[in-house]
Amino acid sequence: MSEFKFLCPVCGQHIATDSSASGTQIECPTCFQKIVVPPAPTSPSKYILSATQYIHPPAVPHAPAPPRSVSLTSRKGFGPAVFAAAALLCVLGGVIYMQCGRSSDPNPETLSDPAADSAVPARPAAVWRLNLANAEIPGAIAAGKIHDTEFVCDRAVLQNSSLQLRQSSGQRPDAEVIVYLFTNDPRDLIGKSFSIGTNDNATNPRIELRWKEDRLQMTQKFTNGLAMKLQFGEIASGKLPGKIFLCLPDSTESCVAGTFLAEFKTFLFPKHP
Repeated sequence: MSEFKFLCPVCGQHIATDSSASGTQIECPTCFQKIVVPPAPTSPSKYILSATQYIHPPAVPHAPAPPRSVSLTSRKGFGPAVFAAAALLCVLGGVIYMQCGRSSDPNPETLSDPAADSAVPARPAAVWRLNLANAEIPGAIAAGKIHDTEFVCDRAVLQNSSLQLRQSSGQRPDAEVIVYLFTNDPRDLIGKSFSIGTNDNATNPRIELRWKEDRLQMTQKFTNGLAMKLQFGEIASGKLPGKIFLCLPDSTESCVAGTFLAEFKTFLFPKHP
């Protein structure tokens, strides 16, 4: 097997991989678009190959079923009999309704509200604070808000030196919280914990927010003035569990708190002398 380089057709990122990966589908480490690895060159060339963007095949709509026709007058005299029976049922239903209404409790205070009975308890909102003294990490899935938009993490990824918490409705994340950690191997984070306050003088991890506004991709970065608790457990089933409490000093008080289960993801990058 030999190594060759190619470009991402969306963002132009240089990616290197083995010839055995030709024709497979991967995710670009920069723009997270799904691309197909091009065939390996058969001879040395000064030109760099380009991958192709993976396009999901459109779903084929199902044809609606033809409506069934029902005949109410299959034989002579059947139609009037049906209408007479329906009228009788209506009369009986009205009598039963009146009797039930008289026997019910007239006191409105004892009546239950159907909407209140069927209400589903709301997800507890993450509390924004820059003081970690009394900060508690909830046991639910990591959630909060990014620029006044609700955020719920549905996928966590440990890629090289970054922890990525994503919310997606399709193939590309709609919103994302990225924590850049100072490590060369994500497995070094096993059992580690971080506690960073707004007045800490140590080198803080860089935080990046990504979200959409009117179909535009927005990005905001933070290097200080933030508060974060980050804890990692032990690997289970090939994934690394963790907890996070993160509050950022933006004008909308963006924050995320809860648990996550991160998967490991690595890429081969070009080797520089």
